[in-house]
Amino acid sequence: MLDLEERVARVFNPEVRPLVKEAHRCYASGAARAAIVLTWTAVCADLIYKAEVLKEQGESEARGLVDDVKQAQQPGQANAVNIMLGVERGVLDIAEKLELIDRTQKIQLERLREDRHLCAHPSLRPLGELFEPTAEYARAHLAIALDAVLIHAPSQGRKVLASFMAHVADPAFAFDAQYLGYAFFDRVRTSARAKVVQFAAKFALLQIDDPQVTIPPGVLAERMALCLRHFAERDAVLARDSLTRHAERLVEADPTVQLAALGRLGDLPSFWSALPEPLKTLFNTRIESIGKAERSRALPQGEAQVLALVANAEVRASLPALEEAFTALHVSDRCRVIGARPAPYFVAHLPGALEEVGSFDHGKYVARTAVLPCAAFLTLDSLRAVLRAWWDNPQCWGRAMPGYLIDLYAATAHLGEQRGALWREFIEELREFRQIFNELAAGTSLLEVQAD
Repeated sequence: MLDLEERVARVFNPEVRPLVKEAHRCYASGAARAAIVLTWTAVCADLIYKAEVLKEQGESEARGLVDDVKQAQQPGQANAVNIMLGVERGVLDIAEKLELIDRTQKIQLERLREDRHLCAHPSLRPLGELFEPTAEYARAHLAIALDAVLIHAPSQGRKVLASFMAHVADPAFAFDAQYLGYAFFDRVRTSARAKVVQFAAKFALLQIDDPQVTIPPGVLAERMALCLRHFAERDAVLARDSLTRHAERLVEADPTVQLAALGRLGDLPSFWSALPEPLKTLFNTRIESIGKAERSRALPQGEAQVLALVANAEVRASLPALEEAFTALHVSDRCRVIGARPAPYFVAHLPGALEEVGSFDHGKYVARTAVLPCAAFLTLDSLRAVLRAWWDNPQCWGRAMPGYLIDLYAATAHLGEQRGALWREFIEELREFRQIFNELAAGTSLLEVQAD
């Protein structure tokens, strides 16, 4: 639960924010009655504003309330107070129809309205006793008003969902975690947030072919998986529950859809929490068959993504077939797996891959696909092993390879000053090969270039 002052600062409507701040000051100073009255006033003002926004967007349910407010605001309107009392009585009903609040929030806000009446009209109590709310009671009302209404934009659940789908399905989609969280998580109500996360989970898991979406189902599923990962970082329980809602449908899905879901989400803890145990067994069997398959062409990218889960210790424990399947692959396919999900686990496999290089073209492929993507995970010892394997295999010196070595040098800057000494040691071994030596010396600025 966010701190109350932080939520007050997040009130969406700048015209309502001063009312809310005043209500908070009243609560903090012990004026509970005033805090409750001001909180209800802020809720009414905020809901009226949001109804006006939705009416402008074509929402017919908002028209009656907005028209009543405009009528009351007419100059010389003698019945303005009675009209606004009617607006106040019906504003929560309209807000529920507009999906600005849900049923539970409406009940809580109705209680706020009743307590506001008791605070403003002491004669409503039997025998004329004064209503004496505590400061914590006023705080509870303010917290509910903030969470249910005041910190949210004037957006409806179904419109938030439609906007989320349009954003992810846009051919020009670019994943931005900050925007995603702001637009579809932080500013929306709890109920709408749950719908958005459930929606992302469904498409990421089941790779649904929606006829209204122009991009391929697999691309949409990958994008939804990116969004779901971000949502899981914000609320792991919500992500798990959302995946659980659709996990049984994955059991009945096409095998290619099942495998694709594993490749996309297999390293997400929420995915494993939601997965039925029989499906885990099936996945392990499928992985065994991938490792044993005889193939005349490259490992498909979907299978490479699945086998790349071997880098995750928890997934290896759940799918013991992963390690055997990975090590059984041809070196080119192992590199394809490494490139699908670079990770520290694969560093130990890089020297062996370089040792197996059998041609200049193959060397370029191994360096580009496996070695460079894992450069950020290298230690001094593992870098030494990689360079030793590279230096000792003549097939690792094709035309592009010195350039890849310069890229590798730049990518290992995290190793500090000791990196320079290690690289100088290896470059010195090439001094008799003037062209390669000079290219590496110039590219790394570690040694003087040899004169012709």
